[in-house]
Amino acid sequence: MALSTDSAVQAVLGNPPRLYDSAPENPVFPYLTYGPMRSQDISGDEALLKSHTLSLDIWSRYGGRAEALTILGAVYEAVENSAFDLGAIHLVRKQILNTDIFRAPDGQTLHGLIRLSLITDNTPVN
Repeated sequence: MALSTDSAVQAVLGNPPRLYDSAPENPVFPYLTYGPMRSQDISGDEALLKSHTLSLDIWSRYGGRAEALTILGAVYEAVENSAFDLGAIHLVRKQILNTDIFRAPDGQTLHGLIRLSLITDNTPVN
């Protein structure tokens, strides 16, 4: 994803930014993890379409919500403004479904969440 090269994301998550599939054992806060992804075939009328939903999880231990909100804003803008290069697959639609910020069960960590939806078309071009 274009998050790793975005200067606003680097400003809030470090350079290189702390972006993880799975966070290390003792991570430096704040950081982002790639959450669950779901793909579903929604093909029809000879179009090979797929719907994908992806969660981006932001983790902050700052005393208030300011840091989580700043990171959420930077990541949101990076997703909105980036052109996703999917090779031969055509991106039909990119949409941020919703964002949330809530306190994690440990009582110390704030958890920001961005849910992203993509529709792709895998129909071969003649």
